[in-house]
Amino acid sequence: MTDIDELISTGKYWKNSPPYQTDVNVFGLPGQQWNNLKMSFIWSCFDFMKQERQIKSIKSWGYKTNFTTQEDRNNYWHQHIREDSIVVSGVYYIDLPKICNTNTSGTELAHDTPEGNSEYMEWRTGNWIIFPGKTWHRPGYLEVDNWRYIVAADMEII
Repeated sequence: MTDIDELISTGKYWKNSPPYQTDVNVFGLPGQQWNNLKMSFIWSCFDFMKQERQIKSIKSWGYKTNFTTQEDRNNYWHQHIREDSIVVSGVYYIDLPKICNTNTSGTELAHDTPEGNSEYMEWRTGNWIIFPGKTWHRPGYLEVDNWRYIVAADMEII
């Protein structure tokens, strides 16, 4: 959380997307914790795919949000698609305010279209959720102004 806060305080976040999403590949930051998190992402993706695959690239970012800064839930769905690659995406749950509902504060997935049925992935601090990058998704709902912290990543495979 300290590294994400530091990046944000120095202006290293995207200004054209949801507030406080870092524009730095956090897996490249110094410190063993970032290398360990990157390796846990890779192994989690391999486990999700039930096989090892050749990795084309890995991108990662930190993100903090609260009730005031969360996206417009009526319009904000997104997916991670890259031409000529398959993308596996993940969200690692760092910290959630204690008074939030863990059933709806994690990640919401819409497997077909944003207009279709969706499901909430329960928040579990210290765990990755892994899903196909083509899956429509958005952060879950927050009820408070305390900060929620996550790391998100995409693995492009050939």
